[in-house]
Amino acid sequence: MKLFVSPTSPYARKCRALIIEKSLEHKIEVIECDPRSDPAELLDANPLGKVPALTREGAPALMDSPLICEFIDSLDDENWIPKRGASRILVLRQQALADGLIDLTIGRRIEMQREADKQWDYWSERWERGIRRTLDALYADRGQYERSVDLGALSVAVALFYLDLRYPELDWRGDYPELGEFAERWDQRASFEQTRPPAA
Repeated sequence: MKLFVSPTSPYARKCRALIIEKSLEHKIEVIECDPRSDPAELLDANPLGKVPALTREGAPALMDSPLICEFIDSLDDENWIPKRGASRILVLRQQALADGLIDLTIGRRIEMQREADKQWDYWSERWERGIRRTLDALYADRGQYERSVDLGALSVAVALFYLDLRYPELDWRGDYPELGEFAERWDQRASFEQTRPPAA
C-alpha cells in the first residue's frame, strides 16, 4: 500500500502519525508529492487531486483523512477509534472539530495570501472568529481528550500544531495554556517528531 502525502499537509500528518503509532510502517509506504503539480500517480489514486490518498492492492484507493484513518485502524487489533458506542462518537467528534480547525486555518491563509487590495475583511474576520470559537470549544472539552491516546486526541494535537505553521502570530498557547501543555505532550511522541512539517 502507498500513502500519498505532502510534507505540510496536516490531514496527511494525521494519517502518517497514526501509522507510526500503530507500527505499520512495514505495511504502508509513504510517498511525498506536490499535489499542486498534479502528479499522475496521485491523480490515479484520487481524482480530487488531494492528499492524503491511499492505494491498496486489489481494492479501490481511499481518500479523505477520516476514511483513511478508519482503514489504518482496522489493520490490527489496537483500536485508536472505538468500535461502537458513545466513546466512538466522542473520538469522531474530536476529529471533526480538529479537522474543522484546520479547514478554518487554511481558509484564513488563502485569504491573507491575496494581494492586499484583493483581500476581503469579511472572510479573514470570519475565519478568525471561527478559529477562536473552535479553540474555545476544544478548551472547554479538553477533559474529554487531554489524557487520551486515541485518534481524537491525535487529531486535536495535529490541528494545534498546524496553527503554529500557518498562523504563528496567534498566541493560542498564551490564551489556552492547558491546550499548550496537551500539545507538548504529543510533540514528545515519536509519531510527531517524525512527521514535523518543514518551517513555513
